[in-house]
Amino acid sequence: MIIDLEQQALEHNALRADVCIAGAGPAGIVLALELARARPDWHIVLCEAGGTGNATEAERDIYRMALGEKSYSVADICRRRRLGGTTAHWGGWSKPLDATDYEDNPAWDVPAWPITQAEVQRYMDSALAWTEITSTEFDLSRVRDTIAQHLLPLRVDGPITEHAFRFSPPTRFGTRYYNDINQQDNLTCLLHANLTRLDRAGERITQAEVKPLDGAAALITAEHFVLAMGGLETTRHLLNLRGEAAADGEGIFSDHLGRYFADHYGPRAGNLLAPEGLKYHRFSNDGQPIMPVLTFSADHIRKERQHNTCMTLNASSGEGSVLHQYGSQSGLNFKPGNYWQYQVQMIVEPRPNPLSRIHLTNERCALGLRRLKLDWQPHRDDFDSAYTFYQTLGGELSRTGLGRFQITRQNTAEHQARASGACHHLGTTRMAARPEDGVVDTDLKVFGSQNLYVASSSVFPRYGYSNPTLTIAALSVRLAQHLAGQKEAQA
Repeated sequence: MIIDLEQQALEHNALRADVCIAGAGPAGIVLALELARARPDWHIVLCEAGGTGNATEAERDIYRMALGEKSYSVADICRRRRLGGTTAHWGGWSKPLDATDYEDNPAWDVPAWPITQAEVQRYMDSALAWTEITSTEFDLSRVRDTIAQHLLPLRVDGPITEHAFRFSPPTRFGTRYYNDINQQDNLTCLLHANLTRLDRAGERITQAEVKPLDGAAALITAEHFVLAMGGLETTRHLLNLRGEAAADGEGIFSDHLGRYFADHYGPRAGNLLAPEGLKYHRFSNDGQPIMPVLTFSADHIRKERQHNTCMTLNASSGEGSVLHQYGSQSGLNFKPGNYWQYQVQMIVEPRPNPLSRIHLTNERCALGLRRLKLDWQPHRDDFDSAYTFYQTLGGELSRTGLGRFQITRQNTAEHQARASGACHHLGTTRMAARPEDGVVDTDLKVFGSQNLYVASSSVFPRYGYSNPTLTIAALSVRLAQHLAGQKEAQA
């Protein structure tokens, strides 16, 4: 059942639930429907701050935040206050995290995921179904033979390898699952239900207050509460819940809360001269969209302690290009054949940086909550690793006579300052095995709390280069089974 609080007030302005979920983006919708179906004896309440359409200017103003020294050009477009959340503008890029993304990098000073790739993979088929991705094959080596003419003949034991993205249609969760939500008997979805307050008694959250911008507040009591409002807004509510207390404890009182903010980005460092017809970009293969990308091999990442960066290629031309300089000169050790020039685009795995953070200002929004300030500080290692990848690939091309590389944008502070994000808000409520290392535990429960959980990419302790939506969906299925009491039975 769906109720719009702008049009219909709740009877007695109160609801009782077994689980209350704040935020109806992909994490909240997957979690709510999975829980409602797994536990028909439970009542689930799903609260969405927006409606079914785009947010008004007054609603969008709630997201307004201050910025530190570095700009964040996507700040005004990266969040959608509506049913379905950011899937309303999602491009559908999907890929599970790689094995190395779950591992510690000895060159870094924070631990990686406290759960394994295999643990998350258990829920990946369900995540693929929710995102309507029909192909389950992400191992490019298994389909390489069918598209080999469009890929580089890389050395099997070399430092460069390939992976593949698949694509959701993309699924617009707010429209695709509207009827499922509305017809689920034991699920109540409240629209224009802005979370304004969480009441805490000791280690338990006792109730949540929600309200439309103009209207009466409603109270929701529940056994469990889940924040699924996206990385920024979820962290903001946890920081507001902390209040003026010192960051000298665990969970909402942890100094980790709000730190390690990251987003995916990447330099366009230059051009490659390589064989014609390469397809390291999105194209259709056997009727399924696929996008091969070039990456460091897992062995090279582990040995050299590199970031897990990827690269796409787009054919380009231009006077003075590497194509004109080298392409027709067989005496420069090129193999016979035709060559194209490609512009490179990299996606960097950000290194977790505790100095990159969000914190509260003293200004308050229309809901009475203190606003955020984002001080995004990408780590210098991010760009260094990306340029190392580019040079390593260029070296492989030169060594095998397959091409050359050209740096057109140097790795400078000015170039780094222009980096812009991809609307992936990562790391500020990091998952950890111990309270001293993060904000939530391996079951996504906030340390020091008995019944408060987070479903968001903000729990990622290491980020890879993959878009986070598919992994968010998998973690939401996992959380649903944990809350429903099913995870242990299937272990």
